[in-house]
Amino acid sequence: MKKISQYSAALIALSLMVLSYSQALFAEDIKIPVGSQMPELTDVARPKTGMTRTAVKTQFGEPAKENPAKGKPPISSWEYADFIVYFESDYVIHSVLKPKQHATTETVIEETVEMKEDELKLKDKE
Repeated sequence: MKKISQYSAALIALSLMVLSYSQALFAEDIKIPVGSQMPELTDVARPKTGMTRTAVKTQFGEPAKENPAKGKPPISSWEYADFIVYFESDYVIHSVLKPKQHATTETVIEETVEMKEDELKLKDKE
């Protein structure tokens, strides 16, 4: 069996350290709990898992949109103003809040300043 020199062993150890630290330096997981994503909608009543389609319509009314079943088992969904309900056959398997579209703000430029060509060339060099 071939012996590894101290230099080679140190180089291997250093490489392993750099590789292990590089993941910690560049990888970042940002986890936002679902309840924190739309705090203004946390009190919205939604259908519970196991409810039937009839019970959902009775409690929440007609959906704004009914999406047909897809896949096996067949999964369909109903869209309401604040949430979407997913069904497997006749039963609720999940309901999720719809993201709210926040009002967009326009940026208005109030003042423009004309620059001479020489000033632009100086800016490019900086």
